Amino acid sequence: MGVSRILEGIVAAVVLVSFVAARPAPVQVYGCGPSAVKLRDPPTLSGASPGLYWTPPPIGWIFKPWNQVLTSNSQAAQLRNFQWDPTPVTHSDPTGPMNDLSSFQIPHNDTIFTSYGVAIPNDTYVAVLDYRGTGILENATSQYSWLGWGCDGNGFEYYVSYSTAAAASGTPAGIDVMSLVDTGLDQATTDRIVAILKQSENEEIRNIAKTFVPNIQDGGRQGLGRITDCDDECKTNKDLIGIIG
Repeated sequence: MGVSRILEGIVAAVVLVSFVAARPAPVQVYGCGPSAVKLRDPPTLSGASPGLYWTPPPIGWIFKPWNQVLTSNSQAAQLRNFQWDPTPVTHSDPTGPMNDLSSFQIPHNDTIFTSYGVAIPNDTYVAVLDYRGTGILENATSQYSWLGWGCDGNGFEYYVSYSTAAAASGTPAGIDVMSLVDTGLDQATTDRIVAILKQSENEEIRNIAKTFVPNIQDGGRQGLGRITDCDDECKTNKDLIGIIG
């Protein structure tokens, strides 16, 4: 499958989802590892379970330098060294709209591409965001829900999110796992997350949980610095034209 075809159904809906010279320091503010994993079903789905003892992330917790390490979308897994650097649109209001800034490389190409949109907290559901792209991605919309968050057995933070299907690109609904380290979660925590999702009360989530594949994190961006700001030109997303056809 050609690169253009691989990206056709994803980049228009990277709707979902500073270089760290040293690994982030582990956190010990709550229980870590597989025994501490708590997940909920997406609250927008019928028959969704709220998750036993599940609580939303603290305000502002999500504004960190994330790496995508596991995904249910085999096409999205072909994006190399995928990073997500969210920030509040208004820095004094961490509960308001969010800059949704992703960056990645593609197979056999070390150019770093960006994808930008704005995610707005949903008025009805807690920890659910409504996304819309900008520029050439202005018709790309999706909704994503935090399913779980915490720290793995090595003490590094992670989160799990569900994204609805993106009609504009034909991208199916999916689940992604993000980590502060590009090496991903320890295996025991990963296995626990997948096992809980496979036991979901919602059939769609159970089926998605059978399709996880690891993202490509090959070190191709080491020393290049993270992309944390998106100017007006960046917000046009025009650099994606050559790879989404």
